[in-house]
Amino acid sequence: MTAYESAMQGLPIKEFLVIDEHAHMGFSNWNYSPNSAPAGMVAEMDLLGIDIACISHMASLSYDYRYGNDKVLEAMAMFPGRFVGYCTINPLYENEIEGELERCFQKGMKGIKLHPWVHQRPLSFEPYEQTFVFAAKRQSFVMIHTYNEPDVATIDKYAEVYPDATFIMGHSGGEMPTIEKAVQVMNRHENVYGDFAVSESMEGLVEWYVKTVGAKKMLFGTDMPSMEGRGNFCRLAMAEIEESDKQDIFGLNMKGIIDRVLT
Repeated sequence: MTAYESAMQGLPIKEFLVIDEHAHMGFSNWNYSPNSAPAGMVAEMDLLGIDIACISHMASLSYDYRYGNDKVLEAMAMFPGRFVGYCTINPLYENEIEGELERCFQKGMKGIKLHPWVHQRPLSFEPYEQTFVFAAKRQSFVMIHTYNEPDVATIDKYAEVYPDATFIMGHSGGEMPTIEKAVQVMNRHENVYGDFAVSESMEGLVEWYVKTVGAKKMLFGTDMPSMEGRGNFCRLAMAEIEESDKQDIFGLNMKGIIDRVLT
């Protein structure tokens, strides 16, 4: 059964690997987030056929990054193999960044989450560079909430400086023309990827991405539970692209990124 057929029949994808590289966990302060506990997340994942979700916790993005990281570690232990953890840091606690990254990775996390908008510091804020240094050392990946041109430009800069780190532009700029700038950056750097975890998009967005940057540079993300996962799932499953391209975007590209990480 193809991805399109699964979506049309309301069935989960079972024929190939699906990795949600842009997911969260926990109660959100700014929108309704049902099924945001680990068991609820897994139930939602099973409905769509998502094998693995890469998660950061909402607490890490607001009041207590360490508490949120601990909740991610708990979820990883509760459901082995279903969650890949993002270690979230707060750039305002500059002297704690490296220690928290070491702690989280020693406990099994694979990636790093940055959210400049929530933490109210642009990606050019100097303490963020510690995460890029760390990611390069571990050949790890940094998922960055990317919704403005200055942050896209900063990724362009640091992707050149740290080629052993992988940069993932969450939302890929969010809106035109920032998305167009993000695509240019993805085309310039082998280590920069994007996703289309957006609540609103132009018709044919997935097809446009595949045409302009290629299926190998795009990743599947839902932004669950902040957003309903079925929207981005169906946007990709029903896109008018090759089935092999869907398999790359749905999971194979992210698997390759995760497999590179040095533990």
